[in-house]
Amino acid sequence: MSKGLFVTGTDTDVGKTWVTSALAAAINRRLRGVKQQTLRLWKPVQSGVRMGEAQADSYRLVQGSGVGQQESDTVTITLEAPLAPWMAAKREGKTIDWKALVQEGHRRLQADGPLLIEGAGGLIVPLTERHLVADLAAALGLPVLIIARPKLGTVNHTLLTVEYARQRGLQVAGVIMNGYEDEHDPGLAENRRMIETFGQVRVWGMLPWNGESPQTDAGWSAWRELWVETVEHRIDMQAVMEYF
Repeated sequence: MSKGLFVTGTDTDVGKTWVTSALAAAINRRLRGVKQQTLRLWKPVQSGVRMGEAQADSYRLVQGSGVGQQESDTVTITLEAPLAPWMAAKREGKTIDWKALVQEGHRRLQADGPLLIEGAGGLIVPLTERHLVADLAAALGLPVLIIARPKLGTVNHTLLTVEYARQRGLQVAGVIMNGYEDEHDPGLAENRRMIETFGQVRVWGMLPWNGESPQTDAGWSAWRELWVETVEHRIDMQAVMEYF
């Protein structure tokens, strides 16, 4: 069985790319230290950006993780329109080749080292006229990690995502709640408890919000050090590493 996780979110702008980047940096450090392996990243589709822009998920994944991949090897499809991939491609007069995308995923899964995949938005985001992000996750067979908000409304959004994932036959590995502003807010623990109780899923931890891109290589290096420490302190990395 292939090692890795498929990262999805409960909504747009939940900080999925930031969490994936920070988590990747922490996982990669552990892999290199214990198994002498290097983590690999894949962003199948991104929209609303151009590759190389500081706002692009592919750019942030490469810079934030520090795994040493080229951005061109990290993302397969980049679309400029800020829409779901199906409509972004349609607006540009393009068609996403579903079979080729799945084949690319399997090729990456068969390569050396575990794979961390960041999907586009949530599980029910359309990639093509007939396929959702959930279909790609199912085709690749990796367990799903859900990135959720910590605030009011997250219980409903997260439980819906968990329930839909299971209906589609996906294994839900865990949940990370991202973006709190006050770690002493009692609502954080209450939301976590409700998600774990009704979703029968483990919340691996909670992270503070981070939405600022460093501007230099030195800045990204400092960012990685800070966020590896933060992830190690606030996320159950023992649970995470069971998948790597």
